[in-house]
Amino acid sequence: MRFRFRGGEDCPDWVLAEISTISKLSSIKLKLICVQVLNHIEDEDIKYEVFTKLIDNGLFSLSDIKALVAGLTFILQSALRNDVESSSLDSELQQLGFPKEHAGALTKAYTDHSQKARDLLRKTSLRHPSPSIQWTIDYVAHSSKYGAIDESLVNLTINGTPCTVTVAKLDVIINELKAASKCIKSIKL
Repeated sequence: MRFRFRGGEDCPDWVLAEISTISKLSSIKLKLICVQVLNHIEDEDIKYEVFTKLIDNGLFSLSDIKALVAGLTFILQSALRNDVESSSLDSELQQLGFPKEHAGALTKAYTDHSQKARDLLRKTSLRHPSPSIQWTIDYVAHSSKYGAIDESLVNLTINGTPCTVTVAKLDVIINELKAASKCIKSIKL
């Protein structure tokens, strides 16, 4: 099956396997865990002590908790990336095998806290530091191999990688980069 929260792709088997573990939680605890996942969605290093304290019933080992958090993080991040409506997410979670109360709890947490998480994902996606660029221009009047050339060459070094292009090719590159930048800026996030 294809799911909107997955961008039209099928749900991975490992996430399907975690649904039985997630179903052992009460819907109230699931909602609290989802809120914590959404609050820590930008953190690379998740602090599992928070989740251990939330669950704290002895039914789950640390590896179960890590797998549960990974499954919820995957579902919530996929839904955020694909900007899924809550009603669609609720319906699709039930199709995956979530109990109705659990799907409702996850969807409620998603609805209430998704804007903050979406803003954080927007800030961190497709960001790259500015490149280090150095350049010089050489005028080549004559070459032993090609004879008279009379052409300017631009020697670029971008992040330590050297490149030599003609002025005409550099103009084409600059115009294409400007057009790409304009297209990117016109997309409303």
